[in-house]
Amino acid sequence: MIKSYVELKRNEKFERKIRIACDFHSAKYEYTQGRILNVDKVNVSFIEPHRFIIKLNGKKILVLYFDEDNMFLYNRKMPIDIKKLNLILDTMKEAV
Repeated sequence: MIKSYVELKRNEKFERKIRIACDFHSAKYEYTQGRILNVDKVNVSFIEPHRFIIKLNGKKILVLYFDEDNMFLYNRKMPIDIKKLNLILDTMKEAV
């Protein structure tokens, strides 16, 4: 059982870059604050990253990030940066 959680530190300057990319491509987005979950009676914590669900032309992508150097598409196996995010949004926008 989850005993408590602490909100993960936000990087508002970096989040602004993601929001600007979304606004430039006319994409809608939902942001969810990341947090650190502490489990009761064990010495284990889980880090839940910040999440952006980006919707454009009927398609959705999930962007996870812990900090500016650790941004991922869907899961931690696909690292991306702002340039790659813009390319993905360009492709999604042109797909119609």
